[in-house]
Amino acid sequence: MKKKTIKARNREKRLLFARRRRRTLLLICLAVFTSLCGAVFTFRVIRHESQIRASRQELAALPVLPRTPDLVWSTLDFYDREMRAVNPDYVGLLRIEGTSISYPVVRGADNVKYLTTSFGGDDNAFGGLFMDYRCVGENIPHIIIYGHHAGDMYGNRHFFGGLDLFLDDDYRAEHSAVIIIENDYIFEYEIFSARVTDIYDPAYWLNFDEPGSFDAFLDRNSAPEGTSQILTLSTCHETGEDDRRIVVQGALRSANPVTETQMMISMYR
Repeated sequence: MKKKTIKARNREKRLLFARRRRRTLLLICLAVFTSLCGAVFTFRVIRHESQIRASRQELAALPVLPRTPDLVWSTLDFYDREMRAVNPDYVGLLRIEGTSISYPVVRGADNVKYLTTSFGGDDNAFGGLFMDYRCVGENIPHIIIYGHHAGDMYGNRHFFGGLDLFLDDDYRAEHSAVIIIENDYIFEYEIFSARVTDIYDPAYWLNFDEPGSFDAFLDRNSAPEGTSQILTLSTCHETGEDDRRIVVQGALRSANPVTETQMMISMYR
């Protein structure tokens, strides 16, 4: 075999050098990309936690409604006025017995504002709990309240982050009472259903103009016999899919003026 010429050997060296340079550049790019991804992830975690913390601080600064049987109309009237002074869109207080879900509920002019606006009016990715803007008037047959599926790095659940717990039959049986304190009335609902579904579920029906449409709604949602009003709590499913939802539904069991229910709310001690 003929010996390689100097020119051929130099060409091989140049090719080898080029390959090594490309490999080095690729490794550098990969390292930079990984670093950027880590920085973005860290930024998102920090932002997530800071907004959760801001929400908690804001809610902690709001007027507190006593959880005792001493609640009377004058106390509730004062509380309502204080809450509406913070936000005129305030409609009531939502509590689920034995859980961390105890939040003010607002109703805006649409279903968009409070997705990213806190109760106090600040920009916040976790927004607040809000009633569907179409749920207006007296004797509404169906009320929908929306909230984000939120949690922090320590495993604490916020807003409607705990609704997925109701998918467990035992948990739902032990935490079946939902209370809405609105104006001078206490509305008590008993949870009868919790499921993962999508935005096309009959749980989101609100138009009952047609004769028999509400009865069809009750039937489609497997509501208990004799139900006069349904409360639906809705949040995103943790998979992050755009159209997946968790819905928890309760049937109205009682609606009483506060002056007639002082002993009933002793459960909140």
